[in-house]
Amino acid sequence: MEHLTLNTVIHAAVRRDVARFQQALTAFPIGSRERAAQLEMAWQNLDHQLYHHHRGEETIFWPALRELGADESLVGDLGGEHERLAEAMTLARNAMSALASDPSEAKVDHARAAFDTLGDVVDTHFTHEERDLEPMLAGVIASPEWKRAQAQIRKTQGPAATGVLVAWLLDNADPDARRFVRHEIPRPAVFVLSHVLGRSYKRVAAAWQ
Repeated sequence: MEHLTLNTVIHAAVRRDVARFQQALTAFPIGSRERAAQLEMAWQNLDHQLYHHHRGEETIFWPALRELGADESLVGDLGGEHERLAEAMTLARNAMSALASDPSEAKVDHARAAFDTLGDVVDTHFTHEERDLEPMLAGVIASPEWKRAQAQIRKTQGPAATGVLVAWLLDNADPDARRFVRHEIPRPAVFVLSHVLGRSYKRVAAAWQ
């Protein structure tokens, strides 16, 4: 897809990881504590990235969009979807914790069901946001209100967390997503963020190799 904002680049990374978990759990070697620990580590990253993304929307980006004239009913609907997403994330969080403790067939089945639910909720929410909110978002990214919101969101993570975010976004990303990230962030900074400050992401990426 053509990425007009960082929002859809993040969406693509989340969808990619949910699909990875679904595939990994389908092929899970029953009884493998090593594989369960690896997937638990990868989940902790996805859990953090998804929570941070939606927390930033609720506390920073959506208020900015209201200033810019976003329809309150749309923001309200999306907020309700965030509540359902939080519930699905809790299911996945509990399922992955249980799997790490007991990589039995029953726990694998439970985790697979949790990620099927998460995938459905994610896709419903992202599709709605991309259809109804993204066109407005793409039109206001140069506005002072949106630039202030972007500056605020940058302050919510330190350099290392930002580096992991960039490395995660670029992991097996489609060419347009890579172009967008490198358009938003100077190429030398992308390298430093993803390969130096975000080098701890390599352990997460290893779960998918």
